[in-house]
Amino acid sequence: MAKAYKITSDPFFVNGSVTESGANTYTQQEISLPLDSLNQEGILVHAVYFTGSDPDRVANLSSFLDFQVTATSKTGIVGANDANLIAMQQKVTTGGAAEFSGPHVIEMIGQNAPYQESDNLMIVATDNVFLAIKGLNQTGAAGCQFRMVCSRVKLDAAAYAALVTNELTS
Repeated sequence: MAKAYKITSDPFFVNGSVTESGANTYTQQEISLPLDSLNQEGILVHAVYFTGSDPDRVANLSSFLDFQVTATSKTGIVGANDANLIAMQQKVTTGGAAEFSGPHVIEMIGQNAPYQESDNLMIVATDNVFLAIKGLNQTGAAGCQFRMVCSRVKLDAAAYAALVTNELTS
């Protein structure tokens, strides 16, 4: 059976960061990828790791911070059913009158465990990804950072065309 891609590099890291433009405001940062699109090259994502601010401790409220990496630009936090979502993490702090629980980390897609080269979250065929953050019940702007473990891949013509079309029309 023919394969749609062949891995052409050892794993490497792509890193980035974003800070909300204001408290509780969806903010997105474009991160460039080192791709050779003329040779139908793509990026195979093995894992995504997030770090960043913890949710504020607000009495009698749950506060949230959502982090996501997508293959296309978005206007808000997306769900697991979005075909271009690479990874997402949510941090939650629950507040009572004077006591707090958290922050609790909820891995939606992605992982905090050590990656294996056989782990495949997505193949990205365009030369960028988008890191985003959005808070809820925060008193100030928050920030996050990510590290994406990936390898370069050479795609066959049909796979490259399908992936680029999907990313550009989504």
